[in-house]
Amino acid sequence: MSVTLKVRSNEDDVLLFWSIPQPIPGCRGFAIERKKTPPGGALVQGFLVNRIGFDTEGEAPVDEHGAALTKPSTEWPFQTFSWTDHDANSGDTVQYRVVPVIRNGSGTLETMNGAASEWSPPFRLGNDPNATFRPFFNRGFVISQFMARYLKENHLTLAAFKDQIGQPGGEGHEHNIRAFLSGDLRLAMLEQLKEALDNSGEIFAALYELDDDELINALCALKGRAHVVLSNGSIKKASGETTAAARTRDQNERARGLLLDSGVDVDADNRFISPGALGHNKFLVRTDSHQQPLVAWTGSTNWTKTGLCTQVNNGLLIANQDIAAVYLKQWHRLRDAKSAFPASLVTANGTPTGFDSDPAGNPRASVRFTRTKDGGDLKALEDAVDAATDGVLFLMFQPGAKGALGDVLTRVADQNLYLRGVVSTLPPAKDTEDAVEITLIDGSVQKTTQYRIVQPVGVTTPMAFFAAEVTRSQFLSQVGFAIIHSKVLVIDPFTDHPVVITGSHNFSSTASNANDENYIIVRGDRALAEAYAVNVFGAYTHYRWRAYLADNHATVGVLKDNDAWQAPKLKAQAKDLRFFGV
Repeated sequence: MSVTLKVRSNEDDVLLFWSIPQPIPGCRGFAIERKKTPPGGALVQGFLVNRIGFDTEGEAPVDEHGAALTKPSTEWPFQTFSWTDHDANSGDTVQYRVVPVIRNGSGTLETMNGAASEWSPPFRLGNDPNATFRPFFNRGFVISQFMARYLKENHLTLAAFKDQIGQPGGEGHEHNIRAFLSGDLRLAMLEQLKEALDNSGEIFAALYELDDDELINALCALKGRAHVVLSNGSIKKASGETTAAARTRDQNERARGLLLDSGVDVDADNRFISPGALGHNKFLVRTDSHQQPLVAWTGSTNWTKTGLCTQVNNGLLIANQDIAAVYLKQWHRLRDAKSAFPASLVTANGTPTGFDSDPAGNPRASVRFTRTKDGGDLKALEDAVDAATDGVLFLMFQPGAKGALGDVLTRVADQNLYLRGVVSTLPPAKDTEDAVEITLIDGSVQKTTQYRIVQPVGVTTPMAFFAAEVTRSQFLSQVGFAIIHSKVLVIDPFTDHPVVITGSHNFSSTASNANDENYIIVRGDRALAEAYAVNVFGAYTHYRWRAYLADNHATVGVLKDNDAWQAPKLKAQAKDLRFFGV
């Protein structure tokens, strides 16, 4: 009897799933062994570490500074059948194998090497430089054990931390907390601006928010070769104030002034459509010196320090001149519209642009913009979800109950459809009573709750091996409104008809009928679908057990020093294992 292992990855994370035919007598968990070769470095082989110890060991051991220790998974094994390796980075070449850990007759832990999985084939993390669609992700999990320990060890308040993530300078800053949280996402955004600067190119950007100094400085360096349509953010009317008066205010005033002072091509009062609507785009087009489009950038990431560091976000680089031309044409429409929604703009938004149809006539890529009159953007989302045959994974910010989340909820009753996702803020129960679907799975030792849709929460009190985290209410009041800010739908990712949908669009009716938005539908790109599936599942698993703790007032977080955990865990993860190909 041996372990079966399946490895999935994106440009920065590796997701492992493994299974066994039946529970292993004496098994206390699994050790994960990794071979990792950094770019230009030497191979390092060893076992991944775990932060969770056995229930027989009491409180988590700490070092002389009070920081919780880790131990190799041969000593503190993983009592699960999946794990995400966040310590692997873009450019690393990696291999994995999973080994059962048993407690033998003398009471000693030992590895069952004869039952270990085969080594996975070696592969290099990162995007294919020749791929048309290249996704990038950050590590914006402020509600996490890593951040709980970081804040404590550095004696930081949330306010001080929020200030720190806006500080890109200083010796070794590429290894600071800003660099870690923003990940390859920030580097990819800066790279596009640097490419334009170094190669006499130009940048055309339509932005909702702009407050990150590193990004502002990179735009300013381009001077007149940076062209920006910058909204006035999200303005709220004061008591007795008219909409017209409120729309003269600008949340991006500081950034706009810096751009103007540097000679960037940006209007002093375009695009001021809030309140009542949001200029919610975050897309960019890089052109050559003759303003011929080369690549486009879209996704969920606002050009802010919180967008880079404290929210879960994504970006998509599109290396296709025809698609880039579509985004560039939209940029000019927005610039010409100034602070209005002329009929010509709304009409053009209602017509999607498709590229490279497959044999069935479905476009391989389709770009949509809003606002629209007919809701065709929402109908396209509904059709995509309705057509799912294998599974739907998603991340959403504030979708409401009538957009794509409602479409997903109509599929909840289909037990043959794999469905996993995180919604930053779920609609109130009065809007939908099925916002969270829960299936209880009873085991011989424990009861596991399997959430198919979760809302982010944190560990509110320290327990066993876990530190108290930033809570949901603390985050929303002191950091920002968005915990999960990505807008991603991944449909049937491991079939021959995968679909990925992402952009600025919140998948909501407001995004459809009020705002400036965009999204792209990409069909048939397995590598892209796998990358987004890994990202979504990582966020889902991060918050799934926290949702269980919050809803059940549970105090878990220790390894059981017996072998009875296996059967209920295998049952609980059966759908995950099957969907991801184990």
